[in-house]
Amino acid sequence: MPTTVMSQLRRILAIVALTIVYGLTIVIAGIGGFIVRRRRKRKNRVIINGTFHNPNWFYAHIEPIARSGYGEIFLVSDLALEDLPNLKIICPPRWALAIFTRAGAKAIWTLAAGIRYPADCFMGYHIFPSAVTALICARLTGAAAAYQVTSGPLELAGGGWHAENKLLVALQRNSDLVERLALAVMRRFDLVVVRGCNAKSYILDAGFRHTLEVVTGSVELDENAFREDKDIDVLFVGRLTEYKRPDRFIEVIAKVVERVPGIQVCVVGDGPDRVALEQKVEELGISGNVEFAGQRANVADFQGRAKVQVLTSRWEGVSIAMLEAMGFGAVPVVSDVGDLRDFAIDDATGYVLDEDDVDGFSDRIVELLTNEPLHERLSDASRRLIAENVERSVVASRWRNILADL
Repeated sequence: MPTTVMSQLRRILAIVALTIVYGLTIVIAGIGGFIVRRRRKRKNRVIINGTFHNPNWFYAHIEPIARSGYGEIFLVSDLALEDLPNLKIICPPRWALAIFTRAGAKAIWTLAAGIRYPADCFMGYHIFPSAVTALICARLTGAAAAYQVTSGPLELAGGGWHAENKLLVALQRNSDLVERLALAVMRRFDLVVVRGCNAKSYILDAGFRHTLEVVTGSVELDENAFREDKDIDVLFVGRLTEYKRPDRFIEVIAKVVERVPGIQVCVVGDGPDRVALEQKVEELGISGNVEFAGQRANVADFQGRAKVQVLTSRWEGVSIAMLEAMGFGAVPVVSDVGDLRDFAIDDATGYVLDEDDVDGFSDRIVELLTNEPLHERLSDASRRLIAENVERSVVASRWRNILADL
């Protein structure tokens, strides 16, 4: 069958599947909310549905909730993760994952957990499938439903086809029908949590009228990793794939090397584009400047050594890697996407540029590397901003208030 026909068939099947899922979610949520009365006695228990491939992401988002002091936190995940105080992790068995798929097995085990451990709130990350599961389970058990918008508007706009979920990617382009249904599902949550101001405006414009909170991921900085004598001039941290646009980063670095020949650049992360990127570095003649460190567990060691952190991403919510690097004094130079500008504040803590402005990126990096007073001013401001707003205990306190009010 021709590729274009197969592509169109995948799109049609994706639209049909998502229409059924979102439509049933709206119906079940409506009927469940009508039949099951909300429990009035607080249980001090939250059940979360999510997938966490990145340990940093797990600690950034789950640990502050576990440390909030609200009560018992249950996490239903398809991967075994580290136990934390006040956190119980529930993993569906392999046979269930094989029979029902990851999303289906987690949905069943989330509902079973809610029946066995009555909760005040069910919470999901990303609209599909985790948040959908949370909403259905909440309405069937009389609990509140919370949706964490981790990737900003791209989760919902156009039906979410920019997201990395395979079914959403199969949409290939905008679907007005799927977008309308996804937004209708979103409006049925009791609480929506976004990462920054841009996402907040989008959710409000989409007609959400319940509790809306802005909570970033959290960071816990290892002061032993911080170094005054920084030996990495420019750092890139992220998965080496189209979404992060590391190819654009390499183009930027090639221009910087023309003006600051001796710079040391480190790329931390791995992904499908790594081989092509290494070849591009060779072709541009900058292999002596750029080190590919691969996937590392000790990312903080690199961030503590960096002067400038660059994000050339096509899409972001609020990058945890950026926040961590800022906490160590690395000045962010980033694309104007998602809610990055909430923290990378122009000429105050860093710089935000159009994602395609390769010359602009290189100019700002050169300026930071050659103007020591400027770098020191922005570096100090970055560290203060993170300590006051994103440090893990600060975010944990924020979650304690949100859950208590909910």
